[in-house]
Amino acid sequence: MADEKLYGIHPVLEALQEERRSISRIFVSRQRRDPSVQRLLGLAAQRSIPVVEVDRAQLQQLSGNGTHQGVVALVKPLPSPSWSEVLASLKTTLGPQTVLCLDNVTDVGNFAALIRSAAAFGVQTILLPRHEAVSVTATVAKRSAGALERMGIVRVGNLVQALEALKQDGFWVYGADTQGTTAVAQMDWPERLVLVLGAEGRGIRRLVRQYCDGFIRIPMHAAMNSLNVATAGAIILAYCWDCRTVSISAQTLHEERAR
Repeated sequence: MADEKLYGIHPVLEALQEERRSISRIFVSRQRRDPSVQRLLGLAAQRSIPVVEVDRAQLQQLSGNGTHQGVVALVKPLPSPSWSEVLASLKTTLGPQTVLCLDNVTDVGNFAALIRSAAAFGVQTILLPRHEAVSVTATVAKRSAGALERMGIVRVGNLVQALEALKQDGFWVYGADTQGTTAVAQMDWPERLVLVLGAEGRGIRRLVRQYCDGFIRIPMHAAMNSLNVATAGAIILAYCWDCRTVSISAQTLHEERAR
């Protein structure tokens, strides 16, 4: 399998720390020796990964004129788990779980921002259709500030069948919709949640909507009728994370008082 180019301090650092994929070589600017690069060099040495000092022109060429921040790594693609492996893992995982399902989302910037929000708010799995969906690229890795390295991303041929399988395993499926019946602040979050987001404009496809148990809306000023999908996703995931954290803290306090 051919190497991919991964560039930027945070994406390369995350790849070194998470150790989910093989790194064959790292190219570093001769001009950079700040603490972040020193940390990167130390991690590379621990894993016996060759480091080559190069000039800026070579880094520009290696990164395809991307924002490389003085670092480019040659890496293997992230492992892509099968749908059966993901289902098996979700079945055996205890505690609150959130699966983020992206339907019709094709914009690289939105995808990267959603990956970062998902990582920040406890999501471990992102579900994508195999067709008409954004690809995982070096640009996505860079824009997600390395959060891509922590995320399990699985593609399925039939999104509806995947949602049905999740519902059979006890997940509740909720879509984000400006006309949703439940405001995000009033949502009673299920322990096992699938949050479905559709692209701005097209939204969630009709067949996928039919498998949703309900729809969540974000109240907003009357002059606005929608939000960017990445912004909407971040708001909903943050509410879910915060409510669950408060609930778990309250339950722990109750148990301690009962002892």
